[in-house]
This record gives sequence, C-alpha cells and structure tokens, in this order.
Amino acid sequence: MSDASKDANTILIGESVNVTATVDNIGSSGGGTTIEYRVNGTTRTTERVVADAGSSVNRSREIQFDTPGTYRITVRGGTEKSAGTVSVKPAIVETTRTDATTRQFKIRAGAVPTDEPYEMNVSEPTNQSFAVQSWTVTPSQQSFTQDVTEYTDPSTADIPVPSGDDASVFGVVTAGSANEVEPSSMQFALTRSTLQSAGVASSDVRVYHRVNGSWKAAETTVIAEQPDRVIYEANTTGATAYAIGRIEPSFSVMRTSVVSEQAADGHRVSVSGTVENTGSAGGTYDAQMLVDGEVVNETSVTVPADAERTVTLSTVMTTAGQYQIGFNDVDAGEVRITQSQLQTDENDGGAVPDSEPTGTEPAVQTEPAVDGEDGGIGPLPATVMGVSTMLVIGGLVGALLLFGVVIVLFQGGSRNDSGF
Repeated sequence: MSDASKDANTILIGESVNVTATVDNIGSSGGGTTIEYRVNGTTRTTERVVADAGSSVNRSREIQFDTPGTYRITVRGGTEKSAGTVSVKPAIVETTRTDATTRQFKIRAGAVPTDEPYEMNVSEPTNQSFAVQSWTVTPSQQSFTQDVTEYTDPSTADIPVPSGDDASVFGVVTAGSANEVEPSSMQFALTRSTLQSAGVASSDVRVYHRVNGSWKAAETTVIAEQPDRVIYEANTTGATAYAIGRIEPSFSVMRTSVVSEQAADGHRVSVSGTVENTGSAGGTYDAQMLVDGEVVNETSVTVPADAERTVTLSTVMTTAGQYQIGFNDVDAGEVRITQSQLQTDENDGGAVPDSEPTGTEPAVQTEPAVDGEDGGIGPLPATVMGVSTMLVIGGLVGALLLFGVVIVLFQGGSRNDSGF
C-alpha cells in the first residue's frame, strides 16, 4: 500500500465519498492482496487487488455516511495509509464565485430538521468591509438548495438600492427562491472603518427589506464588538432581498391651513399640515402646533416612503387677541379673536364656524383668516330662492327693456290717431 486519498472533505448526510487506494507490487512476480477500507478504525469494506510484478494498481470504493460527524478514513493492505478526514453535515455552504465586490454561495441541505430554524456557518473573507457569517432558514422539507449572493458594493446589486444624503448602504444580500424554505435570520460583520467613514454609529445599522415599494427596517442587534469590526444579527423573515446600513425618511411640510370656530368653552383654532416623505424608508413625523411660539399640542404620524399625510392639531383660546399660528417650524398664519367670538350662541349651543381656512396653496406659509372686519355691502349671494343671481338680474334687465319699447310704441300710435 503506497497511497490513499478521497475526493471530498465535506459531504451531506446520505452522500458518499470516493476513496482511492494505490497498491504497488515491488516483487519479482505477480500476485494479489486484500485491502481494507476503514472508517475510524473499523473496516467498512474489503477488496482483492491483483498486480503484476513491478506495477501499481489503483482501486476506488464509495463509502456512504448516514450520520453527521467527522470521520477518519484509512486504507490498509500490509501497511495502513490515511486518506484524511471527512465532515458529514445535515447542510453545507459552498462558495461558488467570489471577486472584489461579490460573493456567491450555494446552500445544500440533505437532512435538516423541519421543526426549528437551522443555522449554517459561512466562511468569512477577512478582507471584505461587509460579510455574511451565518445564514439561518426555516425549512419545511429536509433537502433543498438555495443560492445566496453577497454584494459589498451595493451599486453592483441586481436590485435598486437607496442612495443620497438620506441613505448609507454598506452591503446587499439576495437569496434565490427555494421551495418551502424561508430565510429566518443572518449574522454579518461590518468593519469599523466603514462605519466611521460614513459617520454612522454602530447602533444605528439596520437590515432593510422592501415592503410595498418602501424599505422597512427589520429587527437588528449588535451581538459582538471586536477591535476592527462589529457583528450583527438580523431577522430576515418574509423577504429575499436585503440592504444593510442606515436608510432614513426625508420629511418636508408642503401645505398648511388654519381654521377658527366657536366652541362651547371658548374659540377653537385648528392648524393642518401636509407632510411629504421623499425618502426611501417610512418614518414617524412628530407634529407640533404652536401659538406665538409656544407648543400647545402635538402628535405623531407614520408617513410611508414617497407618500404624504395630513395632520390636524387644535387648541381652545379663551382670551381675545391676535395670535401667530405655527406648524412645527412653518408659520401657518394669524388669527384674530374678538371678545364677541368668545361668547357662544345660547340658542343653538355655540360651535358655529366663524372663519374659513387661511389658504390651501402648496406653499409652506399661508395667509391668516381675519375676522370681524366690515367690508360694506358685501358680495352678492350666489342664488336667490334657488335661482342663479345672474339669471335673476338678466331677467329684470330684459323686462325693463321690453317695457320701454312698449311705451315708445304706444306713444307713437297715439300721435298718428290725433293727426299731428
């Protein structure tokens, strides 16, 4: 026996490794010998080998493994030669392609449990700024194959990735679809130098996945702090594409309006603001109503990405005067409240609308409503007893003209009869 080798170092449960033995006949005549293929010192199978004088013969046997573990394989025939060890696993991760910005690996499962999530370790390239370290799935079948791609340069990913001042994306991960297999979680590493150059705190990093066109943050936690990198774990349930970094909403107030009306306990002033989110991720906007610079009411509203929401806040005024109304840092307008407006209508219980909105133009500042001014006769009503005012006026003018024509004709006829 001169040599022994095998064709794999890691296999799945139920798979076989091919073991090759080399037998040399150094004698002057031909002959045969029996060789043993052994696993952890126990003979699994034997083979009779015949070789001519001064020749070498190679023989191979497949040895199947049905239990996970690490096994030492040897071949004995006179002398015993080691073929090395083989690791038998329920699932394995194989790197299929790697370059400066991309790494692809294939997950092969042969006998994984289906009653709990199953975690697989991924060999980590130490020179990458971002790297997946483990991948956990929740399978409903024991055998499956899944392809996973890791991008350290997000611009090379095959999905649209947020960019700009409101997004710092350090890596992207995509998972190929596999029947009855759902991603559950992943662990990944980010170098501290990457975080520092982007000005992002390690605690602010999240894993995001797209939901209805918006990037939604998944639960992400720091599980280890190392001198040169930070290790995270994130929930990946319900998606197959992930962006790693910090993606923030971008809010702006598009329109404001102010309304004042009588209330049972004073005069109610309401301010409405339309908030737009032009960022790639949804977020919570904290809205405040200010009266002469003082916060009198506040609330929060969730605004999805590329969407807008209108928020209305109100307060009851009990003192006459002129007040400046604000919506966060936007001057929404002024209201003037007189002493008479603070008195409710005893006949109908008050709460009578007293002023119109100060404006709905798409500007951040609108003109205030002004109450109590006398503008003279005032505008004509739009209708008179249900009939358009313009039609009524036109009818009256036509009637007057017709009456004048009749008078002229009548006077002309009278002159002809008299002979003048």
